[in-house]
Amino acid sequence: MSKKSILLIDVDSQIPNLALMKLYSYFKNKGYHIDFKKLNRSYFSRHNEKIIIDASDYEKVFISVIFSNNKNIVKVENCNEVVYGGVGYDYTIKLPEEIDCQKEDYSIYPDSKYSYGFITRGCIRNCEFCIVPKSEGRIYKYRNIDDIVQHKQVKFLDNNILAYKDHESILQELIDKKIKCQFNQGLDIRLINERNALLLSKLNYIGEYIFAFDDVKNKSIIERKLAIVKKYITSDWRLKFYLYCHPSMDIKNDVVYRVEWCRENKVLPYLMRNRSCWESDYKGFYNDLCAWCNQPHLFKKMTFEEFMKKRTKNVNRIETNIKLYNGMDVEKEVKWW
Repeated sequence: MSKKSILLIDVDSQIPNLALMKLYSYFKNKGYHIDFKKLNRSYFSRHNEKIIIDASDYEKVFISVIFSNNKNIVKVENCNEVVYGGVGYDYTIKLPEEIDCQKEDYSIYPDSKYSYGFITRGCIRNCEFCIVPKSEGRIYKYRNIDDIVQHKQVKFLDNNILAYKDHESILQELIDKKIKCQFNQGLDIRLINERNALLLSKLNYIGEYIFAFDDVKNKSIIERKLAIVKKYITSDWRLKFYLYCHPSMDIKNDVVYRVEWCRENKVLPYLMRNRSCWESDYKGFYNDLCAWCNQPHLFKKMTFEEFMKKRTKNVNRIETNIKLYNGMDVEKEVKWW
């Protein structure tokens, strides 16, 4: 193997890793031999054993970690220059500008059907569970559309495109170019107005339009804005709402309330669990609730009680979950899960 060799390691990315594709482009242009490993670690697992990698053949190793629980999972031996990065490792670490400006090389993800990228970075919000304001700051223009699109379809990763002052011109450009796209990190429904709702409806859109309903206190404004969206995007179940969930939230009056709100409004929910849900007294309930409401074909055709009766024959599990769903008291130490 050549002395000028680089190893790139994708620990847990669920989509093509933009930083690693830029690193690949940068070092390929400099004549390096580059190897790539994708480890496919999960967001949360109690069985993520440490992975030992012998890097004696490499001059440098770059490791990208997206989820913080995986930050110490990889140990590299026999290499003097090992660089860790990714928001799961340290959100303050940035690519140098000479690398960040590189065109992503998708050859290390040959099965990708989509291009991915950010038109804007940053956000105007300060949600307690989100690191974007800390890692990226206030919203700003980052890339042009043509610099991102390399496939017939593109998924934009912008955290709050509607907060950008010129977002309407960006939406119009997507419409004019007939680009098949999705903003898959979610759109801030609180920033919806008649103009941008109309523009969104004219996009050549992939799947559902995704918004968020993370705080039950925002119900009034979300309902007002939802009425505007539905004037232009009229099909039932064409909208989806991310629902942030934490064990500190009241199950019945917060989590279940927002799920049922989605059913009443014929929009799809997608429960986004904080990691602590897997460690809570009611982790089994959260698992079953997600299994129901995060699968549209099940959520649309049956209630949670009907789903539980089909999911398991464990009577205690069924009864406990239905009680929790309905706001009834149960013993905290529930053993079936």
